[in-house]
Amino acid sequence: MVCVGRDSFAHKLYHQYYSIVMKVLAVLFLGLAASSFAFSRSSRKIPGGGRIIGGQDAAEGQFPYQIVLLHAGSYICSGSILASNVVITAAHCVVGVPPRNLQIIAGELDRASVSGHEQTVQVVRIVVHESYGVPSDLANDIALLFLSDTVPLVLNEFVQPIALPIQEQQTSGEIIISGWGITTPSGSLSNILQWVELPVVDDATCQGNYPEEVILPSMLCAGFPQGGRDSCQGDDGGPLVSVNTGYLAGLISWGYGCALPGRPGVSTEVSYFVNWINDQMTS
Repeated sequence: MVCVGRDSFAHKLYHQYYSIVMKVLAVLFLGLAASSFAFSRSSRKIPGGGRIIGGQDAAEGQFPYQIVLLHAGSYICSGSILASNVVITAAHCVVGVPPRNLQIIAGELDRASVSGHEQTVQVVRIVVHESYGVPSDLANDIALLFLSDTVPLVLNEFVQPIALPIQEQQTSGEIIISGWGITTPSGSLSNILQWVELPVVDDATCQGNYPEEVILPSMLCAGFPQGGRDSCQGDDGGPLVSVNTGYLAGLISWGYGCALPGRPGVSTEVSYFVNWINDQMTS
């Protein structure tokens, strides 16, 4: 074997080649990141969720408040209807994105087919929480999307707003999460809306599950100790709904991996932002 010295001509050629390859890979990585947005919850802490893992197909009209969020015509996240012209989602789904690039589809069940219940509306204004990312990554992970006033959503059996909790209402018991995200950690997005029921995990237990992170009071954790059912890449911004009362308890935000034992999904707890939501909707 021939050893190549540090200052040899071959060594310099190697480093030039390596530098070019790394620059090409960086460009490819940035392009992929720009196209995938929130699809990044593979080994968390990272945003997200994809088709629900361990869930089942939804029925037509089962979740009339849920929407598909599109960026330049491609699926990026989910969200929930608050009014005919307002949708709520996770801030990390839309931060830095021009409103003109975003549309929502309400009344959707199967993304691969048209039922006739779908309504597509343009986003005209985005309001990201002013403290998003403070004091930690994905803190205050909440945003409102204001839709076109000239062509708002038409509310009907398949398109309905969801109720909000009262300010700082504490959620316990069971919640339902739903989305079009991936159904296995290495799978692809689901065409049919999926849902699963999970138990809420109290803040102290959740903090013990995430010793490397800070679980804020404004975060809500849910999942089974043994894992197996969870949100994953593509479910970002989607709803957690209280089984007992039917209000919007959370917005899918982040976690480590998907459906792993001892790593519950972490969402934005909507009750801590009710006053902020109402202020933005009436300002």
